[in-house]
Amino acid sequence: MNNTKELENFTINDDKIDWSKQYEVVEKIGVRGYLQIHFEECKYIWRKMVPESGQADNLQGEILRMIVKLRNEAINNGNINWDDNFEWFCNFLKENLVSCGLFDEEKIIKIKMILDYIKDNGNYARKYANGEITDNQVDIFKLAYTDDDIYDYLEDAIAEYYLTNTIPIPYEIKDFIYR
Repeated sequence: MNNTKELENFTINDDKIDWSKQYEVVEKIGVRGYLQIHFEECKYIWRKMVPESGQADNLQGEILRMIVKLRNEAINNGNINWDDNFEWFCNFLKENLVSCGLFDEEKIIKIKMILDYIKDNGNYARKYANGEITDNQVDIFKLAYTDDDIYDYLEDAIAEYYLTNTIPIPYEIKDFIYR
C-alpha cells in the first residue's frame, strides 16, 4: 500500500516539473535534437584506436574516449561522480578541438558552449554531492544534461577531426588521469 502511495506522489510531482527547462541552454547553443552523422567513423575510432581500458596512446582515440566518459557520467550517473578528471577532459577537448584549425567560427562557438555547459553541470553536481547544495536547494536541471544531442555533436566533431588526421597522432598518457 505504501508503494502505491509513493508512486502516486511521484507521478503528481513529476507532472509539476517543466521538463522543457532542461533544453533551454541546448536550444540557445543551436544543437537541440542534433542527430549524429558520423556514427560509423566513431565506431571505427572506438574499435581501432581506443583500448579496452585506460587511456589511448593516440589523440584521436583519446578525445573520443573522453567524450564517451563525459556522456556516460552524465547519462548514467547524473554527474554525481564529477571530479577534476572530468573537468580536465572538458578543458582538453575544448583546447584541442578549437585550436585544430578545422572548424569555422560558428562550430567553434558551439563546441566551446557545449563543453562549458557540460563542465558547469558537472561542477554543480559536484557541489551537490559534497553537500554544498542541499536537497531543498538543488535544481535538477543543473546536475546533468542527459540527452544525446550535445554528445553526438561533439563526437561528430571528433570524427571530422579524425577524417582529416587518419594517421594516429601520438598522445602522452597522463599519470593523473584515472578515468
